[in-house]
Amino acid sequence: MSAPPITEIEKLSAELQAMQLRRPPVDPHLRRRLMATPSMGGARPKATVRDGDQFWLVKPILPSDTEDIPRLEHATQEWGRAVGLNFAQTAYTGFGEDSALSVMRSLRFDRQHGLRVMTLSAASLLQTEYPGHSGSSAWSYPNLARTLTMIGAPQEDAIELFCRMIFNAVIGNDDDHPRNHAIHYLHDQGRWRLTPAFDVVPNPDFTPQYLAMELSHGSHQISRANALHDAKAFGLSGDEEAVELLDGLLDRIEGRFDQVRLLLGPRLESLMQERLSEGLQRMRIM
Repeated sequence: MSAPPITEIEKLSAELQAMQLRRPPVDPHLRRRLMATPSMGGARPKATVRDGDQFWLVKPILPSDTEDIPRLEHATQEWGRAVGLNFAQTAYTGFGEDSALSVMRSLRFDRQHGLRVMTLSAASLLQTEYPGHSGSSAWSYPNLARTLTMIGAPQEDAIELFCRMIFNAVIGNDDDHPRNHAIHYLHDQGRWRLTPAFDVVPNPDFTPQYLAMELSHGSHQISRANALHDAKAFGLSGDEEAVELLDGLLDRIEGRFDQVRLLLGPRLESLMQERLSEGLQRMRIM
């Protein structure tokens, strides 16, 4: 079956919520379409919708969410894009003050002109598993950067990965496991490339001290020292270049926050302002 049209996004989101709660179908026909239409895996229920020749991955708010996670994810993705990183395009939809429903959709990078693009998760690339191997030495940003170089990705992808690691550390996204990183094969370039960043969501409940992926060999702890320790694995020439890149990135992350304040709303803005202050302090002090 084909993906539902984007005009059905509200009904589709309600159906996804019902599926997550193991409730009977809101719309039996739509439930059958969702069950027959493959989408990317993950902990949150999601589905693909079609808008012309574009395909979007839809993720609704869940009853178990302590915050408006779709709003938070969309604002974070826009924050990353404003910083100058290669983050997937997203959109947020609320359904009015009388509705508790909200939806985030992300443009699928594994579809182009209606055709599938060969895509591989970092879990497969690193020959590890998710879930089940938390703390594994394979869950490593430096290892992933080295592997990108081995498969012929350009140096800019390894540097992009370094910057994503720093961004995750600052905002407190500790759900950065290997299935939330991926590569895809771009035929026009004839090689594998790092995909746009996706599923970048700050932990809404507490400020993490560790990332899921190692920042440096043997350490998941968020710190400036760990971020810089294995900088050469990302293709950086030495400490001076790494420090310059890190400090410039921290300044951009701080400076671009103003561009996403309105996207967050008052409650999430307060949360992320505090998170930003804590994250910057940790990453600026050796």
